[in-house]
Amino acid sequence: MLGRRSVAVAFALLIAGAAADGVSAQAQVPVEVGARDPAISPDGSTVALSILGKIWTLPFEGGVATQITRGPSWDTRPAWSPDGRFVAYASRGASGTDLIVLNLATGGTRYLHRTNGSIGHTAFSPDGDRVYFVDERSQYDAHVWRLPVQGGEAEQLTATQNWHEWSFAIAPDEARLLLESGRYGGADLYELELESGSVTRLTETAAREMSVALSQDGRSRAHVETHDGVDHIVVATDGGPPRRVHTSPFDQKQLAFHPKQNVLVVTAGRRLHKLRLESGEMSPIPFEARFVVAADPPDDLAITNVRLFAATSDDVIPNATVLVRDGRILRVLTGGSADGGDLPPGTPSIDGRGRTLLPGLFDNHLHFWGPSAGADLLAAGVTTIRDPGSAMSDVLDYKDAIRLGILAGPTVFAAGPLIDGPGGYHPLVDISIEDPAAAAPLVRAMKAQGVDFLKAYFQLDPDVLAAVVAEARVQGLPVTGHIGVRTSWREAMDAGIAGFNHIRIWKDFLPEELQVDGRNESLDSGVNLIGRMQLDWRLVDPEGPEASALIDKLAATGTAIDPTLYVQYFDESARSQLSLEQYALATQAYEQMGTFVRRAVEAGVPLLAGTDNVGLFNELEAYEKAGVPNAEILRAATVNGARWFGEEDDFGTIQAGMRAHMILVDGDPLADMSQLRNIDLVVKDGVIVFAR
Repeated sequence: MLGRRSVAVAFALLIAGAAADGVSAQAQVPVEVGARDPAISPDGSTVALSILGKIWTLPFEGGVATQITRGPSWDTRPAWSPDGRFVAYASRGASGTDLIVLNLATGGTRYLHRTNGSIGHTAFSPDGDRVYFVDERSQYDAHVWRLPVQGGEAEQLTATQNWHEWSFAIAPDEARLLLESGRYGGADLYELELESGSVTRLTETAAREMSVALSQDGRSRAHVETHDGVDHIVVATDGGPPRRVHTSPFDQKQLAFHPKQNVLVVTAGRRLHKLRLESGEMSPIPFEARFVVAADPPDDLAITNVRLFAATSDDVIPNATVLVRDGRILRVLTGGSADGGDLPPGTPSIDGRGRTLLPGLFDNHLHFWGPSAGADLLAAGVTTIRDPGSAMSDVLDYKDAIRLGILAGPTVFAAGPLIDGPGGYHPLVDISIEDPAAAAPLVRAMKAQGVDFLKAYFQLDPDVLAAVVAEARVQGLPVTGHIGVRTSWREAMDAGIAGFNHIRIWKDFLPEELQVDGRNESLDSGVNLIGRMQLDWRLVDPEGPEASALIDKLAATGTAIDPTLYVQYFDESARSQLSLEQYALATQAYEQMGTFVRRAVEAGVPLLAGTDNVGLFNELEAYEKAGVPNAEILRAATVNGARWFGEEDDFGTIQAGMRAHMILVDGDPLADMSQLRNIDLVVKDGVIVFAR
């Protein structure tokens, strides 16, 4: 038996650790990182927290954690009932998130609420009769709701358009909420009177205020203040002045008061700590979470009689056979030889006659914003992604869960949050700095937390960007940039940047009066006829001297582009949404962008196929329509991303010794890129993760 599994089944098995469909063994995987969402039991003896998508409990002093949720969902945001008998939590699946209450004594559950988005911060009311929670529809639409534990309609308590409330705390008398609220990059602290709806502002700073907490008696409040890449844990007691009790580089902290009130439990860098407020001393709370996963060793495997595109050249090798052992390619046989003598007799063999075998696909611009996305990506042949901007804890949790076999999905290269200028444009997934001196400590902190590269964003000024790139080079982290507004591509290349996202290059091409500032909510400031166009490419000649000079500089420096071309495509259905002039602009601009991409590839600029989450097949077909040769397109979706990370000796091509990431396609994508959609088989690290 080949151990073939549909991705949906693989997703459930890998999370639950169930033995089924040919999986006969289980393995225990110890985890000592991945802590988030701390909640303290009413008696202070136990911490409930989320670790890699499951809820666990842990003695306050640390030790071996106890898993209290199981199944195929991704579970976060635990909250204790006041009597300590129940834990509420958010359970995220493929189609939405459930708010669930778990009875700790019986294991029984009650489903309270479902949202199509995700559920954030959760808390019981002081009397235990209601649950408050944040419904996160988007990063600009995250608001506080409440509903009765015994059932009933959920009531929305905050609702301002384009604002967000990500964390809150309930006063002991339940008369008011302490919360942080903001829009785009900024956030401040407020008190909301629940009966009257009146609001009192508590802070007004350039910093971003996050992760609020109240002591049990309501006398002390705490929050995280983040500015210039540095976190300050701030505490105020009895209405007195706030004081900073702890300062360290950004690491996505979350806070919870211990009932003794002189201690905060803090998650920072996905680890658990306790902070003594009088001394400011932060000490670790060590833990070990022991996951049980399906033990699924890589198959020995032979794929025979294929047309092989190895991504090492333009050539296709007819009638080839690829042998796999221990997750890697053992041999590539050509000339009709199918001798599997290097593999044991009876090794499973797949006849690929009439089909094309290629390396697994690499989406170089995929924001991994939901755990169930991994299964869909594998089914589409995507075995590797480069995530250029997500909340630090989220993407590193998904990356670790996939690596450990807890979650199904592609190999993840993660940037963590965007590094942006003052204010920030994506508050859920960015960190703002404006002082060049702040760059080095932030870069070092992000490296220590586990990122693989960095992404600079468009509000960074040139000197700050240069400081980020300089320290990233010291730390061995490549930097890509969605820039071209405050800093030009030429300036970024002079600083040593390794790549660009999108082709948002106003500053290199447009006169000053047609450039946008970028420090506003619309981004385009009304300059472009269609909001958020890359730029009005009718004003740019992609074959003219300015474009040629920029392309030459890209090629000379080896700076890669992932142009996300398809993001800018407007199909015929857009005619009903756009004016005649807008549709004409969109069509012409798209063609101009495609010409720029084709010319860049012809000049030798490394092309990285990336989608910004609109589908890799769409992006590759857009390159084909723009005139990029299909062999170049396939390399852009396979080996080029591996080369960008310096990992081309590990994956990205089909050669002996490489990781066995492969897809078998019914058709010939070298002749017609749309045939790449006909995926029959996906192999990741020697395991068949999808078979039609």
